[in-house]
Amino acid sequence: MELIDSHAHLYMLEHSDVDTVLSRAKEAGVSTMVTIGTEQSDWDLNKTLGKTHKNIFYTLGTHPHSATSWEEWKPQLLSYFNGGVPPKCVAIGEIGLDFFYDNSPRKEQLLCFEEQVELAKSLDLPIAIHCREAFDDLFEVLNRVGLPNRRGVMHCFTGTTEEAKKSVDLGFKISFSGILTFKKAESLRETAKALPLDALMIETDCPFLTPEPHRGKPNEPSYLPLTAKVLSSVLALDLEEVVGKTTANTRAVFALTS
Repeated sequence: MELIDSHAHLYMLEHSDVDTVLSRAKEAGVSTMVTIGTEQSDWDLNKTLGKTHKNIFYTLGTHPHSATSWEEWKPQLLSYFNGGVPPKCVAIGEIGLDFFYDNSPRKEQLLCFEEQVELAKSLDLPIAIHCREAFDDLFEVLNRVGLPNRRGVMHCFTGTTEEAKKSVDLGFKISFSGILTFKKAESLRETAKALPLDALMIETDCPFLTPEPHRGKPNEPSYLPLTAKVLSSVLALDLEEVVGKTTANTRAVFALTS
């Protein structure tokens, strides 16, 4: 079986070097991963990882936590696309709204999100969305600004079943992280059960959200099969079918070529 880690922060991994992490991932059946941009300091790191490793792709974007820096960082982000979309850059992200932590003022989060959605539309790229306690505002922005042609993914989904279904109706995939394995995540598992397999993806969000039974350790792509197994159990489907479809969904969203 071939798994794809659709959302990882490989540049944040400190417990092992990248080659060791990739070796363990390969042994676990994780062939490919997408390392996600969140702020100016990681954009070049992600681009380098994509350039030096065949099966690593990357995204570029400003996270809502850093929205106060958007106006300062925007010229550099735009400069990456002066000659078109760079090789192996597969989405704009991680972008969105976070009204749970409110690390940036909401007005600035909204502006940062809107302008990056517009950028994705202009480049015909999908978006990788972070959303916490802000789905009403998120949907309002998407309806007003317009949806990217290639849509994208609601990463590390923790919203309600209704919010998940609305996202799917808009054309987005729903990605589940290791949270799906947590003992107290029964409502999230019920949400997964309510969605079609065609709409699902999986991720680690490493080094965060390590799945059971390894909670407390740094997360990494080799743990992705644990989330896949729980998802297959929740859906009452064979693991091979769930892995095959979530992998195909991820390839389709990001137009992965290897």
